[in-house]
Amino acid sequence: MPELHRQIAMEESFTAPFTVPRALLRYGRNYKTAVKTFGPYARIEDPYPEAHDPLKALNQKSLGERRPAYIFVNNRLE
Repeated sequence: MPELHRQIAMEESFTAPFTVPRALLRYGRNYKTAVKTFGPYARIEDPYPEAHDPLKALNQKSLGERRPAYIFVNNRLE
């Protein structure tokens, strides 16, 4: 999948009456590496502020269009 900000920029990403982004992993990081890096999930191990602004923009877009947004963020994102 492209990075979150690239996905949000695609108009064809908004075809439903709701929005559901899943911010699960940093772009380019695989799941196995994330599990090893982040356990036991007691604190933020690798801050990823680049994910914050696209999620904020998505939320603002959804609010502006009166479209519900269900934003899922995994504890392996940061």
